[in-house]
Amino acid sequence: MPMKTSTRFVKAALLNLCTAAVLCTLCEWLALYVFADTGYQIGWQWGLFGINFVFAWCVATIIGMIPQVVDLGFNFAIKHAKPEDGAKFGALINIPINTVYSVVLCYLVGALDACVLNGAPFIASIFGFFQNIIPVWIACFVVTFLLQGPIEGFARKVCNDPVPPMGGAPAGK
Repeated sequence: MPMKTSTRFVKAALLNLCTAAVLCTLCEWLALYVFADTGYQIGWQWGLFGINFVFAWCVATIIGMIPQVVDLGFNFAIKHAKPEDGAKFGALINIPINTVYSVVLCYLVGALDACVLNGAPFIASIFGFFQNIIPVWIACFVVTFLLQGPIEGFARKVCNDPVPPMGGAPAGK
């Protein structure tokens, strides 16, 4: 659905607060799980979580402001369903959009953690990506599928941006 830039920003910023929180929590748990058998005594690292959260939120919000990402999802969904199909159409829109988000965020957050903050070699970010991409994709899909509609409704209300009528018919007819 077309929306004003301000609406798109509010939607992206709010939705990605949730996405970044889930992504960073999941990745922190996965790291704890991986290192549990190595003998390293690590626990939840709030500082690292905070850095990852802010970084992931900023990157995700930038991605959310790129109209072509949303267009990719809409064009994919329209090939396989109609907007009247409701949840099916929403899930189909979410598949390519979530894939873009998940791939970019999973790699960049992993590279930030492993290579930038912890000095690991570049290859560690590749292995981390392949280890995390499937659970990250699933978790982000569920979060965005469930929250996208209510957050878009809130963003449209806050920004006074009503949903345009379907099928080109004038509003109220």
